[in-house]
Amino acid sequence: MTGKEAKMQRFWNVTGVIMYGVFLPLSCLFMVVGESIPFGLIAAWFVLPYIEQSAMEQLRRKEAKR
Repeated sequence: MTGKEAKMQRFWNVTGVIMYGVFLPLSCLFMVVGESIPFGLIAAWFVLPYIEQSAMEQLRRKEAKR
């Protein structure tokens, strides 16, 4: 794994921890309190792994061309 790939993987790991470890529990807490369902965040939770995979594949292709 190149340096750029390692940095990007670290970025996606931190993003995942924030999305699933912080926003998910907070959203559940807000829904219990009576707030509306956060449809945008729900969509982001389902789409985030695909975005991560696509970004990493694109970076690998770019690095392979060098």
